[in-house]
Order: sequence, then structure tokens, then C-alpha cells
Amino acid sequence: MTVEIAVAMLVAWAIGKAGRVRQPINGITGRALDLAIDGVREAVVAKLGGDPAVQQLFYEARATDGAVSAETQVAVERSISAAVAGDSRFGAELARLTATPAPSPVPSDAGSRTYSGNFGVAGDIHASGPVNVRNKVVNQARRHPVLATFVVIGVVALLGFSANQLTSQQETQQVGGAETMSGTWSASDGTGTKTFGSDGGACDGFYYSNGRPLDIGGPMTCSISSKPDAEGRYSLRVVQSSNRATYLVVFSDADHASVFDTSGAELYDLARF
Repeated sequence: MTVEIAVAMLVAWAIGKAGRVRQPINGITGRALDLAIDGVREAVVAKLGGDPAVQQLFYEARATDGAVSAETQVAVERSISAAVAGDSRFGAELARLTATPAPSPVPSDAGSRTYSGNFGVAGDIHASGPVNVRNKVVNQARRHPVLATFVVIGVVALLGFSANQLTSQQETQQVGGAETMSGTWSASDGTGTKTFGSDGGACDGFYYSNGRPLDIGGPMTCSISSKPDAEGRYSLRVVQSSNRATYLVVFSDADHASVFDTSGAELYDLARF
């Protein structure tokens, strides 16, 4: 079963994020599925990168939008099965990457509770019905209005602080733009490394024509949008003399990205070098 799932993930990788329908594979979905697909591809290429069947699978998947022939699938399954039989670590890695996610545990003490005592009483609260403490809260507020005011102010301040912290964390965790793009990357299409110096600055290897890199000589500059579009894609503009082109970049994390042409066809994947 592991081998068949691994082949399905290889086909999904070859199609690319823009081409494949976001459907689960073996119960894996979303971000976890993207990571599993990338992991399977890296493991198989590292072990069987030169295998003709694997190369044929990638070629057919791209050419037919995933409609790979049964003969090619069987050939790849045989190659992977033989590799698993001869390398237990490789087999364990594929099993880990293709495993069905474990269901979230349900707390053993889940259920409803109620509070029937006075405020200030510490201890476990046990009941079989719903909780109802509204009347006791109102009574305590009436008896101690000043204290209740300070409590409300404290709660509001705490909620405001938590919201600010959450916003700050979300901004910090955002991946994309010039800061993420800067650096040296290796490309999945075997065309060597690509460098992005700074936004609007010198770069190397990013100009493509008809699906292949083209360098006419002279300085090349690149700029990338600061924010993604509605589909999470950043706009990458490349200029070299009279050659100018715009591409779309999707970051899966700070060290991995995929580059597409404006029609949505994937050109190559990037991994930070």
C-alpha cells in the first residue's frame, strides 16, 4: 500500500500545485499533504533519480495532467518496491511520509459541568447537567461594584493584549516577499542554482523562455511583490536588457517555493541552497 501511495504522490508532485485538485491522498490534506508530496519526491529522487521508469512517470504526468499509463505506474512501483526491499531506511521514510494521520484524541473527561457553590470555594466541580453561574456573577457584581469594574477593565486589557500578540505572531510567521526570496536556491529542473540578491537588485538564472532558462548576457534584475494575490501567489518580475517577463511564486515555507508562468504552468520548484 505504501508504494502505491508514494506513486500517487509522485504524480501529484509532477502536476504541480497549480494543476492538481486539492484532494486528500490516504487521508492527508492541506499543508501536511504538500509536505508529504515534497518529501516523497525528494526521497525517491535521491534513491532512484536516474531510474528510467521514474523519469517516464514525471514526463507522462506533466504531459497528460496526471493521466499516467498503467504500464508506467507498475514499472515505478516495481522499482520502488525493489529499493524498499534493499534499504530498510528508505522503506521506513516512505512509510512515515505516506501514513494516514492519526485521529485527534478525545479527552476522557469531556462533558458538561455545573457550579453550585459560592465564589471563592476551590476544588473539583462535578455534575451531569449544564453549567449556570450567571446569577451568582450578577450578585457578586452588585455586592462589590468597584471590584467588578476593575475586573472588567483587566479582562478587556488582557483580551486586547492577546489580540495584539496573535496579530504580531501572524505577521512574523508570514512567508513570502523579498525577505524570503533573498538567497541562493537550487532548482528542480536541473538548471543549477539561482540567486536573488535584493528586491529590484541583481539576480541570476530566473529568466525563462519557452519553459527553459535563457541568458542573453548582461546584468539581470529581479523584483517580487510584497504581498500575494488572492491565490497566495507572489509576482516575480525579471529584466535582462530587452528581455522582460513576469512569473508567479508560491512559497510552501521559508525554504521551499514553486515558480509558475502567467498561464499557471509550473516551471520548477526551488529549495534553499
